[in-house]
Amino acid sequence: MSNDFTLPDDAHAVIRQGLAYWRAAAPGPGLLPGRQHIDPLGMPTLLPYAWLLEVHAPAGEVSIPRFRFRLVGSHVDLGFGEPMTGAWLHEMEEGFETVSGRSRSFVDAATNAQISHRRGPPRFRMNMDTAELERLMMPLAADGRSVDMLLGFTVFYDGIGSILRSRLS
Repeated sequence: MSNDFTLPDDAHAVIRQGLAYWRAAAPGPGLLPGRQHIDPLGMPTLLPYAWLLEVHAPAGEVSIPRFRFRLVGSHVDLGFGEPMTGAWLHEMEEGFETVSGRSRSFVDAATNAQISHRRGPPRFRMNMDTAELERLMMPLAADGRSVDMLLGFTVFYDGIGSILRSRLS
């Protein structure tokens, strides 16, 4: 498990709390937490920013895992501009199934149990008001070792650097 992973000093509080939650969920030293250790009720303030991706074995001629959204918080749906539960990443972006900049961190998280943090412009289709995002992605493993899901937290920002809010709020 990546206990030596550190976030930048300016990481958003949601991202910091997400990493702390993931670390506290680990079932023991050197073991990754699994979906069974993640309790949405245990993170009510983080839930709008949370997402879970299922990791599926490569299919057909594709040599990298495929990823499907299983749970998506309301802020994440807002950032994308549409409901994401059930969506496949490879269907969202042409060329995602090649190990490129877009898929590299997802593949590394799934195959090497790596944590990743990124802040910058979106790499996928987004809500037109989304100018920037900050994402933390961490591996989950039901058996503590073999990654089968990814837990993430994403904060979306508008063009002036404020957290993206619904136009209705």
